[in-house]
Parts: sequence; C-alpha cells; structure tokens
Amino acid sequence: MIFYLQSSLSFLTIALASSANGINNSNNSDGNSRSNKQYHPSAMTTMKRVDLIKQGGFAPNKNLATVDVDVPKPSDMEVLIDIKASAINPVDWKIASFGFMLPPQLPATLGCDVAGIVEDGPDTMKGKRVVTYLGADKTNTKTTRGAFVDKVLADKDIVFEIPDSMSFAEAASQPVGGLAAVLLLDSLVGVKPGDWVLVWGGSSSVGFHAVQLAKARGYKVIAVTSAKHEQSMKDLGADGFADYRKGDVEAQVDEIMKGQATGLNGAADCIGNANGNGAAARLVKKYGKTDASLVISTVDFGMPAPPDGVEAKMINLGAVLGDPESRKDVVAAYPSILELKPQAIRLVKGKMSADTVAKALQINKDGVSGEKVIIEWEK
Repeated sequence: MIFYLQSSLSFLTIALASSANGINNSNNSDGNSRSNKQYHPSAMTTMKRVDLIKQGGFAPNKNLATVDVDVPKPSDMEVLIDIKASAINPVDWKIASFGFMLPPQLPATLGCDVAGIVEDGPDTMKGKRVVTYLGADKTNTKTTRGAFVDKVLADKDIVFEIPDSMSFAEAASQPVGGLAAVLLLDSLVGVKPGDWVLVWGGSSSVGFHAVQLAKARGYKVIAVTSAKHEQSMKDLGADGFADYRKGDVEAQVDEIMKGQATGLNGAADCIGNANGNGAAARLVKKYGKTDASLVISTVDFGMPAPPDGVEAKMINLGAVLGDPESRKDVVAAYPSILELKPQAIRLVKGKMSADTVAKALQINKDGVSGEKVIIEWEK
C-alpha cells in the first residue's frame, strides 16, 4: 500500500518551542547581539500590538490597527517573551484577506513564529534567547496571542533556547517549516536509509528543511523547484534535481531513476497544488518498491484523486500538538530543527505598528522565492 498523506496547514497553528535543556545562549539590550549579559527587562506596563480588526485585506487603519494593551503576567506554566523578530507565513495575509482556513474571532493577532528574550518567568529562564511557535493558542480561542506584539506569553514547556550561532531572525524563520518537515518525514511509511524521496517545492520553507532532514536520515533526495535554486538544493545535499518550470517533471525524474537499485519510496509536496501532488503521487506509484508514502504538507482543496494504490490521509498538526503524548514527540524533535541551515532571510525592519506589518505581509503576498520574510522589531 502506498500512502498519500496530506498535512493541513490550516492546523499549523501550534505553539512550538523548547524546554530547559537548550544551549546556554544570550542577547544584548539592543536585541541584536548574541550575549544576554546586558539585557534589562523593560519596566513598561503597557505595550503595542497589531490587531486584525476587519477581514478583506491588511490595510493599516482599515483592516489592521495598532493598539495599546497591558503587558500580561505569565502563569506558573508560562513565560513572557520580549519579541525581537517575527516571521511572516502566507497564511497570515490569507487569513487577513479572505478568512483562509480558520476565520479568527476578531480582533485577532496574526503570526505564529517569534524569537526573543524571556523577560518574565522562572529565574532559570529569564534572559534566555528563545524561539516559540504560537499558532496552537489560536485554536484555543486565544486569538490575540500572535507574533505582532511587543511581548507575548508562551507555554514554558514549548520554548526552545537559540544557539549562540543563530540570530533572532534566523530562529524565527524555522518553526513552521521545520516542524512541518519533521512531521512529514516521520509520517513516511516504508522509507529506509538509501531509498529515494521526492521533495516538491524544495526552496519553500518546508521543503528547505525537508531536504536537510531527509539527508540526515540517510535518504537520497530529488528536489523539485525552479532552476535558480538548483545550486542551493545541491548545497543542502540533494542527489537529484528537477526544474518544474520545464513543464515535465516526471520525465526529468524518469532520467534520474534510470538504473537505480532502490525505489522512490516517499514524496513530500511542500507546496500543495494539484500539479505537484498529482505528479508526486504518480512518481511514487511508478518507482516505489515498498509500501510507500506520499506526504502532502499543505492544504489543497483542488487535489486530484490519487491513483489506485495510493491512499489520501490528512495530517492534523493542531491535533498532534493538542494531544499530550504526540506533543511530547514533536517537542522532543525540535532541537534538531535548530541544527539545520536557516533559509535566506528577507528582512523588514520597523517599529511595532500596522504599517510595518502591512509592509511585510505585502512583500510575502507579492511573492518570494527561496526566502523567508522576517520582521526585526526596532525598539
């Protein structure tokens, strides 16, 4: 049996992060240095937050509003993070524009991935440079716990320390892509070291991490993306490359698979469109030599019916982290994400305001390739 799994990014709303066994890292009071010896928490009792107040777009003062709110106090199970960098994901502008996936209860604060400094919480965590993923809280009606706010609460068991070698922007670029890639590869059935795995959308955030994780697990990787990313895919360890802009990816993969002793026993479509997951399904069926998996990492409501012998199955990431036992497994895997090479950063700098958020969302909506849009906050 070849499994065809679909991961729903509509539920990539998880609060990711690490626990206390991270690397002893730090940051300076300017928020950019990687030493925390000079960090002094702010005495401010109020802070800025950018809220989505009306769907239909992300125009400042119409759809997005900058508001003043009280700085929250963490419970015994939480920490308060002074946010230094926030990532933009396509789902953010899609929610703002047309309520894609989970229409939030308004007002809502968009964004999932943040990196910063623990300002309040257990003494052993104060001053630590950390990364967390906030999306799961949105499924629990905490719709204003997002990435576009000066300070945010996060469950302390899912807050990961950042290595000294990594900037806040680099750390904030990894939770969604890295976590999705881990779950996709964990979901492959019948794939073993030495087998071939197809990663469709290798230059996407999920694909960029999936190529590296697949190589770390001993798989041979065929990366599918545009020609301008061929060298970067090879630098990550991809064994084969197919340019989707040439139009016939299946013919290119046919050439790669000629004479191969091991099968193409798994695939991950990290873009989630009918062309990608349809071609990937046919290729796994054609070259799979064991019970194999086709894993789809994104929502595609127009997904074609899979071929005979390929089963479609949804992966609900929100449910994975909502279940205590599954959550432990996912959280345990996160330190391996921080060891991966971060994707190239498209940096936006600005103060916490609707204008800054709207600028970053527009850049992402206009289209980026092989880059992650990150806001670095000026404070």
